[in-house]
Amino acid sequence: MDKAELTRRIEAGAFAENNGRVLRTVNILQGNDIRLHSLRYALADLSPGALRESLFYLQDAGYLRAEDGAAHRRADVSQADETTVLRLTAKGMQLLKGYAGDPAVHI
Repeated sequence: MDKAELTRRIEAGAFAENNGRVLRTVNILQGNDIRLHSLRYALADLSPGALRESLFYLQDAGYLRAEDGAAHRRADVSQADETTVLRLTAKGMQLLKGYAGDPAVHI
């Protein structure tokens, strides 16, 4: 195994761990309006780029839904602002409860 392969494995592991942390944090806060800024505070040790990457993946995979906080309509995390509300989808709940698996999300 060379250095490039080791680096790739480390980055893949960090990505999957970050995705799991974001999903678990949204789950813990479920029932409240989980605003993006609250998630940033809860995961302050995650870089803004890593958080954004996880949010993009989790939304595209169907595990997380973003809504405009004021208008209560679907939003895209790429255009999220501080009022954006995050919610788990049914697919996200299935993943968290062990009914589904995803190698890019460590629960």
